[in-house]
Amino acid sequence: MSFFEQYSAAAYCPNNNVASSNTNITCAAGNCPLVQTAEAESLLEFQNEGLADSTGFVAIDHMNQLIVMSFRGTTSFSNILADINLVMVPWTLCNLCTAHSGFLDSWRTVKPQIQSVLASAKASYPSYNIISTGHSLGGAVATLAAADLRTSGYNIALYTYGSPMVGNYLLATFITNQSGGNYRVTHAQDIVPKLPGYPIFAHVSPEYWITSPTNAAVTINDVQVSTGVIDLQGNQGQLDSSIEDHGWYFNSIAACSPGLGSELVR
Repeated sequence: MSFFEQYSAAAYCPNNNVASSNTNITCAAGNCPLVQTAEAESLLEFQNEGLADSTGFVAIDHMNQLIVMSFRGTTSFSNILADINLVMVPWTLCNLCTAHSGFLDSWRTVKPQIQSVLASAKASYPSYNIISTGHSLGGAVATLAAADLRTSGYNIALYTYGSPMVGNYLLATFITNQSGGNYRVTHAQDIVPKLPGYPIFAHVSPEYWITSPTNAAVTINDVQVSTGVIDLQGNQGQLDSSIEDHGWYFNSIAACSPGLGSELVR
C-alpha cells in the first residue's frame, strides 16, 4: 500500500501533469522515492481538464511491470466545486446505481484520453498489471475510473488514500464485488473519508485503517482491516475528525502542493 501511495503523491507534483509524455515521474518534495527508483515514465499527463479541473497522469513502470493511472487531489477552486457538489446522478454501470456528480464529471472529462492510452499500453505490455490510485478527490476519481474500466474487461487494482464516498449503497456494493482488488486506505481521524456521509452515500469495501498518528512511521500492526459498504468501524468509528490526518498517508502525501485541505473549505 505504501508503494502506490507514492504514485498518488506524485500526482500533486506539477511537473508530472504538464510535461510531454515519455518523461520520468519525479517528486521535488522527495515523497515518491520508490517511483523515482523504478524510473516510471509518463504515457499521458493532464492538467486542469474541464470544469472539474481533472489532473494526473498515466505512467508505465517497467521495473514493477505496471501501468498506473494516478489522479490528483484537491488544489483548485474548480476542484472544490466538484467536491461540494453533492448531487447524485444515475450511472448505468449497474442497476439503480447513483454516483456523486462532481466526481463522475471529473472522471468523464479525462476518460477518452485515458482509455486510448491504456488500450495502447496494454496491447504493448499485456502482462503488466493496471493500477488506479489517488488521494482525496483523486481517490474518488480513481475509484470511478477503476469501476468503469473494469466493465470494459480490464483487471484493475484500486488503491485510494483518504477518499470520500463516491456513490450510493448499490454502487459501492457493485464496485466492492468487482474483480481486481480494492484497497481503500484511511488514516486515524481523517475527516474526508467520512464525507459526504451515510446513509445516502456508502463506501467501497474493504477499508485499511491506519491507526498510527500523523508524522509517525506505519507498521503492519498499525493497519486494521474492516469490511462492509456501511462500515462503522475504523475511520468511521472515530468521533473526532482531523484535517491534519488527511495529509499524512505513510508520508506527507501532498507535499508537492500547498493546497491540501482546501476541499474542506465551505
